[in-house]
Amino acid sequence: MAEMNWNVRVPRMDEVVRSWEKRTSGSAPERIDPGSSLGADDRLFPEFTVSSAAWHGLVTAVEHTGFTFTALSATRTMYPSAYYTVLRTALLGAAQAVWVLAPASREERQKRALTVAATNTDERRKFVNDLPAATDELRALRDAEAAKQEQVLLHIDAAAQRLGYPAGKGALWRVNATDVIKKAAVVALDPPVRDAPLMFWRMTSGHVHGHAYTRWLQIERENILQGANGTSWVRATADLDEVGPVAAACVMLTSTAWKQWDERRIDYRTSGV
Repeated sequence: MAEMNWNVRVPRMDEVVRSWEKRTSGSAPERIDPGSSLGADDRLFPEFTVSSAAWHGLVTAVEHTGFTFTALSATRTMYPSAYYTVLRTALLGAAQAVWVLAPASREERQKRALTVAATNTDERRKFVNDLPAATDELRALRDAEAAKQEQVLLHIDAAAQRLGYPAGKGALWRVNATDVIKKAAVVALDPPVRDAPLMFWRMTSGHVHGHAYTRWLQIERENILQGANGTSWVRATADLDEVGPVAAACVMLTSTAWKQWDERRIDYRTSGV
């Protein structure tokens, strides 16, 4: 990212995100015109549509980016790690929306949405299987819900077969977050900065998983402290020049996703636009 005054840019990005929050704060997703590109996309698998995969990514990105700006404003505190963990979720949400909506091929958009659906279903199945069940009744309820998720995977697989994939293939599709970030960056960003989201993705992974290497990147020499027993302790710091570019990557990816969303959800033949 080019050098800039983040004290100026962050408030501007905040204004943009607040306008997006107005769009995502309703009780239902924005209307998908039946004759639109998304309207046709959604007919393959009504249980988990292309538009729902994109919309969830948008809502996730807007919520987490907005929370970051709210926390920055309210606390006036540069937490070394916490902003990065929140922005990581925003980054993936925005990238997912771009990734799902970007392909020119309807079949590829549908395949990607089915991949999101299969991933979601598999993760839900894992969650259900790990639920505590102290009684036979609770175990029966847990097993029934797990079986339901198995059926959803079969439905996803049937939809994949309608796209021409062999039986058993679609149920195994899983989102590769790193690949999603890479492909979304190519769509949304100019070549000089396309590597930034992946770099941020790797860096924020360290914060999310509590690894020390990301805090080492935040150490300045004056923050190295010598302990009485000969050990060294360090104090990690962060500033807006470091957090700002990560937030900017989220905003730029989300902006692209909104443009794609509007292009695909509106039937311009009947909208009068």
